[in-house]
Amino acid sequence: MEMSDYLSALSFFEYGISFLQERHWQQDYDLSLELFNCSTKSAYAVGDQDKLKLRSDEVLAFGRCFEDKLIVLYYFVSALCDACLLNEAIAKAIWVLSMLGDNLHQ
Repeated sequence: MEMSDYLSALSFFEYGISFLQERHWQQDYDLSLELFNCSTKSAYAVGDQDKLKLRSDEVLAFGRCFEDKLIVLYYFVSALCDACLLNEAIAKAIWVLSMLGDNLHQ
């Protein structure tokens, strides 16, 4: 996908998010999760770190289970790697793996 496609996609996902009702996480959970995950992915692709953090923070706050948070965690860790914050990226990745039941320190 071309970069301009990701820019367009981000714009469309943000437009969709703007139509969500105030209590969208409670009333339209699946739609909210999909829009926020797609917005996070598109923000990562175009390098919009502020939007990536804003949208991923909301999924992390309102996600019902850990598995619902995995997509934004993936892009969050990837963004840390891209920013050469490798110690933070590794620490976060190890935490994610531990939450999934894989203990690397055994």
